Amino acid sequence: MFYHPIKSAITDRLHAGILTGMWHLITIHFVLSAVALFVLAARGGRGDAAAWLIAAQFAAYAALYLVMSLRLGGALKLFQWIPFGSTAILTAVGAVIAP
Repeated sequence: MFYHPIKSAITDRLHAGILTGMWHLITIHFVLSAVALFVLAARGGRGDAAAWLIAAQFAAYAALYLVMSLRLGGALKLFQWIPFGSTAILTAVGAVIAP
């Protein structure tokens, strides 16, 4: 839905290659974060450093997208800060209340 239109609009092969690499790195990061959270939830690691790291990363993503969205004219111009922020909050809550 997003990748192919963006890539087809880029005429420079180097820039297209950078987009492809970054797209896949981000996808891998999100998948590994989800897997790590499932593993942490299954073993019940209270206050685990990995959970706090994931929460901090997603909080930073949320802050970045919120700032970019506000600069573009409104909080909902780029809505991605909402799921990123939700992930950060839920991860932090899980790290605190895990048995």
